[in-house]
Parts: sequence; C-alpha cells; structure tokens
Amino acid sequence: MNNSPSSSEAGHREDVPLCRVSCESASVAVLLHPTGNGLRLLLVSERTGHRALLDATVLDALCALTPSAATALVRAAVQEEVRR
Repeated sequence: MNNSPSSSEAGHREDVPLCRVSCESASVAVLLHPTGNGLRLLLVSERTGHRALLDATVLDALCALTPSAATALVRAAVQEEVRR
C-alpha cells in the first residue's frame, strides 16, 4: 500500500500535459494548470508561443457557439495575428 500523499495533498502545483491537438495549420499543447481558484486548461500554441488559460466558464461558453460563431471567432483571431 502506498502511504505517500497524492500530488494534490502535497501541494503539487505543476502543469500536467494532457495532449497535443494538431492539424495542417496549427499545433496546440493542452495542459492542466492548477490555480488558487481551481483547475484551468492551459493552451500553448506551438507555432507562436501564445498561451491562454481557460476556466470552466469560458469552456462552457465555447460549447454554446454555433459553427458560424466559431468560424467568426477564428477569422477574427487570424486577422489580429496578421496585424501584429
């Protein structure tokens, strides 16, 4: 029997890699990121290095997007990237 404390009991606060999502134009690392207010998903663009922390509220809102709204969101992000 293992009596050592679990990661959460020991105050383990490191990011945990979950997966990598890739297609022909992008690759994003997905990590579990503990914060003082609970867990977040940390997304890291392997192309640009940009990072985003998403909480459950943001993830829930993304689930509610229609396909056309999701397309508009991606277009806006791509246009912003071109302007940089």
